[in-house]
Amino acid sequence: MRRSLHRAAVGMALPSQRRALTAAAISQGKVPIENLYVTSTEVTKKTAPVLIGLAHTLEQKFSKVGYFRPIQPSADSSMADHHIDVMKQQLELSQDVEELYGVTSSRAMEGMLNGKGDDIVEEILNAYEKCRQGHDFMIIEGSQISKHESAMSWKINVDIAKALGSPVLMVTDLGDTKFSDSELLEEMVSRTVMGKDQAEGAGLNYFGTFANRVRATDADALRADLMKTLGDKDIPFLGFLPMDEMIASKRLNEVTHQLGATQLFGKAIANDTVVTSAVVAASALKDLFAHLKKYKDGAMIITSGDRSDLMLGLMVSRLPGVLPNISAIILTNGNYPHSNTHEILKGVEALDKSGLSIPIFSVPNDTFSTADGFAKVSTDILPTSHVKIDRCKHLFDEFVEKEMLIGELDQGMVVNRSPKHFQHFIFNKSRAVHRHIVLTEGEDIRVLQAADEVLRQNLSDVTILGNPEEIKLTAKTSNLDLSRANIVRPADSDLLEKYVDYFYEKRKHKGVTKELARDFCKDETYFGTLMVELGDADGMVSGACHTTANTIRPALQLIKTSPERPLVSSIFFMCLEDGVRIYGDCAVNTDPTANELAQIAVTSAESAEAFGMIPKVALCSYATGDSNSGPIIDKVREATKIAQEMRPDLDIYGPIQYDAAVDASIAKT
Repeated sequence: MRRSLHRAAVGMALPSQRRALTAAAISQGKVPIENLYVTSTEVTKKTAPVLIGLAHTLEQKFSKVGYFRPIQPSADSSMADHHIDVMKQQLELSQDVEELYGVTSSRAMEGMLNGKGDDIVEEILNAYEKCRQGHDFMIIEGSQISKHESAMSWKINVDIAKALGSPVLMVTDLGDTKFSDSELLEEMVSRTVMGKDQAEGAGLNYFGTFANRVRATDADALRADLMKTLGDKDIPFLGFLPMDEMIASKRLNEVTHQLGATQLFGKAIANDTVVTSAVVAASALKDLFAHLKKYKDGAMIITSGDRSDLMLGLMVSRLPGVLPNISAIILTNGNYPHSNTHEILKGVEALDKSGLSIPIFSVPNDTFSTADGFAKVSTDILPTSHVKIDRCKHLFDEFVEKEMLIGELDQGMVVNRSPKHFQHFIFNKSRAVHRHIVLTEGEDIRVLQAADEVLRQNLSDVTILGNPEEIKLTAKTSNLDLSRANIVRPADSDLLEKYVDYFYEKRKHKGVTKELARDFCKDETYFGTLMVELGDADGMVSGACHTTANTIRPALQLIKTSPERPLVSSIFFMCLEDGVRIYGDCAVNTDPTANELAQIAVTSAESAEAFGMIPKVALCSYATGDSNSGPIIDKVREATKIAQEMRPDLDIYGPIQYDAAVDASIAKT
């Protein structure tokens, strides 16, 4: 059982998987990319082709690609789509639909408006952890909460991408623009640069950019110009998907699905049946025939269920050269054909070789509402839109720089875990091992607040040391639930005499008497340390209102240091905007020797590894490399060599200035 003592800083300090600094300094090495967060700064529902193509490409590299949507548009939302159903089918995912998303957009909106944004993100992270099980790579689709709330949508996508630690793939949509190719080049370069700047300015890890629905006269020439222009700017542009008539067209299965239609007659709907227009048929049959000659093949007829003459007469549209081919007939108001007409239509349907049968559907709405509904039909892609799906894959193969995409993934990335991401990481680890932690400062309200959260989140068992009556009163007046905490006054504990005997035997060579040992053991910090030493607790947190010296002195007297690392040092986990870093030593060793500084660096790196990091270590000084000399920098230079010998497997740099250690652009200069 690992015994651990921690000095608590004010607030909750959590270490990152990605970057750290010691006094000595540590930053995260490259790690494999295990997910991509696909999002946009624009309000768009047209990202399905990108998702389908991306899945198609990634399945050529990874054996099990998964999909997750942090926020699923609510069914009544203007942003509702079928992306989850399509991706579930394309990736052959066994999970239920409900397991492929975190929360609905209505729940997300409600949570943010009520100041519960952190709770929403935590719920999303928990859902993601379950969803990703068994997958080598995850496609994460960002969501637009509302077409009227683009700024809010972008902010929550930023928060979620940071929390997940995901590199971001930006998608820009140009389907509603009309430019010449030269203007299009300028617009796409501008959007790509702005998207990269916006992503990096928000603290995201920018992966690259896709453009979708690009209306280019010469797509090949545009792609070549884009690759050169953006390549000169050192911006990874992964390609674009051109505007495509087939993908943009309304298909009969999509139309009937969105109209809520029920099929009455005709063969199963062909997925490649195009609906070019809707014609409301209220006139006489001869007038309708004359009117239909103005339309292209694919017209859909909307009429009442009592128009038997139309249903039977329109069958001749199937004969070559008579009328444009009718894609379907929609009967409004929930009406059904007369029984005699029904028998005729069934008979025609049975004669498959006649080619006269037309798919006939019924909808509950009236004629006007149905026609209006057709005009609003979104050209979404359904799981049954096989022709469109195949077209998406073909376009992705033709126009997207797949080698660059895979190459970027193979390179890995330095991904900074956000404080929220790291907190989630720690919470999950804590729940998994579920240890017993003793908090020695029950008189501090911050400690009680932390205990309340630990218990609510089921992170560990908790013992709080202090005056039980005062602690319970403070908890009650502060609306804290400590009912599951073990609250102990050391002087009244059944463990006191055992601890006194142990302390006496451990320290009697220093002149400690039994009575003096009892006085020591009544002190909360000593009592908590003894709980850890004797296996009655797994870890201790202290330091909120005690000095570092008072916190670590009992541990040095009783637990001692590790034989491999005899030097005691400290580290701080700092939750910063661009990630969580480790700083050390900031509290114990004021002027370490070169050997001690090397130990601090290596111990800090090993602590980082214990928290899932792949550390890079930088030993900081007032100069970088050989740019200066002097006693201090010479000591850091020697410490670097010693640390490298102690752990040759680690990336250890020094001496280096702090700004160069944390900013790659400065380090390059």
